[in-house]
Amino acid sequence: MISDSIIIRRGKPEDAHHFSELVTLSSPKIYPMIFGSKTKSLMKKLFRHKRHYYSFDKSFFIEVDGKTAGMAQLHRFSLRKREKNNLILLLMKYMNWRLPASVWSLLKSEKIIKRFAAQECYLSNLAVYPEYRSLGLGSRLIGALEDELKSIGKSRMILHADVNNHGAIRLYQRLGYRIEDKCPPLNIKKTRFDYLIIRKPICG
Repeated sequence: MISDSIIIRRGKPEDAHHFSELVTLSSPKIYPMIFGSKTKSLMKKLFRHKRHYYSFDKSFFIEVDGKTAGMAQLHRFSLRKREKNNLILLLMKYMNWRLPASVWSLLKSEKIIKRFAAQECYLSNLAVYPEYRSLGLGSRLIGALEDELKSIGKSRMILHADVNNHGAIRLYQRLGYRIEDKCPPLNIKKTRFDYLIIRKPICG
């Protein structure tokens, strides 16, 4: 039975450890493939900086009885270009000023969001720790991000889901999201990743 003591709050730099664990859970194949064995250490460092894709200021955490249970991130597309540049500089700093081809492949994947509009926000890196799954926490996180989207005057939420992540796809559809298209494939180290574009209009 789910506890009544549940809160959803904005991320803080002190959440770096949980972010590193949860962001890896959100994409257990792609992040280790891109960033290697030091993925979690790198994510901790990135998280503590503002205004880029993996920043604490894009993050929302859900707690159960005072313990972190999951998180998700929300992005405004109007800030995307500046945040990408910030991320490149941070990656270069923490990767000894040399970015492997796999990192550039990730950064070039911006092509898969070229159709996003100014009135849309992007939901990413939704993850819940295994011991807290099947309790409806993912749905609560998504609901909180939808409320945040409305508060900043945006009208649509958009996200990507791995075509093979059937559980996540069912969750989004149950919450009113619709599959609209399939992204161009993302190829990293001879491995192909296929994602669906999923959208939902959010009424004020």
